Amino acid sequence: MNKYFWAILSTLIAILLISCQSSNNKIQKSDLFSNEEPNVKVRIINSLIPIEIKFLDEWNSFNRNDSIIVYSKDEKILVEGLNNEKLLDSLILTSDLARAQLEIKNVPYGVGWWWEGKEDRIYEGKISIYKGENKNLEVVVELPLEEYLKGVVPYEIGGDSPLEALKAQAVAARSEAVVALTSNLYGGKYHDLTSDVECQVFSGNKKRTADSDKAVEETQGIILSVDGKPINAYYASNCGGHSEYIKNVWPDRPEVNPYQYALSDTRERTNLDLSSEEKVREWIFSEPDVFCNPNLGTALPDWSKNNFRWRKEFTTEEISTMISGEKDLGKLLDIQILKRGASGRIYSAKFIFEKDEMQVDGELAIRQLFQPSLRSSCFVIDIKENKFVLNGAGWGHGVGMCQSGAVAHAKMGSNFKEILKHYYMQTDLILLY
Repeated sequence: MNKYFWAILSTLIAILLISCQSSNNKIQKSDLFSNEEPNVKVRIINSLIPIEIKFLDEWNSFNRNDSIIVYSKDEKILVEGLNNEKLLDSLILTSDLARAQLEIKNVPYGVGWWWEGKEDRIYEGKISIYKGENKNLEVVVELPLEEYLKGVVPYEIGGDSPLEALKAQAVAARSEAVVALTSNLYGGKYHDLTSDVECQVFSGNKKRTADSDKAVEETQGIILSVDGKPINAYYASNCGGHSEYIKNVWPDRPEVNPYQYALSDTRERTNLDLSSEEKVREWIFSEPDVFCNPNLGTALPDWSKNNFRWRKEFTTEEISTMISGEKDLGKLLDIQILKRGASGRIYSAKFIFEKDEMQVDGELAIRQLFQPSLRSSCFVIDIKENKFVLNGAGWGHGVGMCQSGAVAHAKMGSNFKEILKHYYMQTDLILLY
């Protein structure tokens, strides 16, 4: 009887464990949006440049292949095209066709960064053009949240990434958008979100793929949460092998559970504490066994390969002019690192010139002192032969999900839930609609 008793008990324990595991993996429902998908308003342009629009389908008041140019003039906007000109307070473009598209020429992207440029982009939804501040034109796209995500996911992580990495990106991007909608973190007079790096990159239909659309559809309505509340699911291109505390990057933002950790991008997720000059130097010049290292057999995409480790050189004259701006400070003599985070990222530094010195605080502020901006603030400095040589690690702030690591996880067989649990510890998945 003992044998049968233990066999039955073992079976009951196994069933209980499976039941617990299933309940932990269960995606709970939320009534945040009353089970309805919200619309989002995304500002895609905020500049003085004339805006050229070509209609690719039939739109109200415009035919297929019609073109217009919109200018800023005095306190109004000027619409030129169709053999007439009109001065308006705003221009609202809609279509009765489902998924009607138009093309906007020379949309700026990556403004202020080393990849800055312009490209023609294709959009759908309701398009509104307003007169913004400083005579700028603001172009806003309004569309359902899931359609917005289809324009975010392929641009943020690459439309050819593995499906499970795309799904993880979709959930993270949706979480970020939901927080923005409910907190007005990125909002303005006419918009909820922006379309560039200060928020999430939204490129319209330009880079959508069948897999990136599928990733959004198969995770529809799912977000990350802590205690039933949506979280900012931050992510960056390549963490360099170690994540960073949110308090060292954005000290004014909520420090929810996932961001109370700064850990290596390994399965064990240990805190290596790279805040000392000796440790971070050894780290940058090493080949750590981390998911986002492109040199360890995992075929990572090209956008990741050049960013795990990088090198920049400046002559003393170049860096002196660059850092001092319009101030007459003389030559830059030294850069003193005052504070580093656990990932080695610098968030306070002093620049010593011949005539004066200046202290700069903030991870992003330090990166943006350089032109073009540095990939990350995790770098060490060597001064020799009239040169400042910077060797660095990673691309981005290092908080939250490492997109390169997510791709590696997916290629090794992890599903999107496992990827999200790795980068956003102590979070749950909830279903909004």
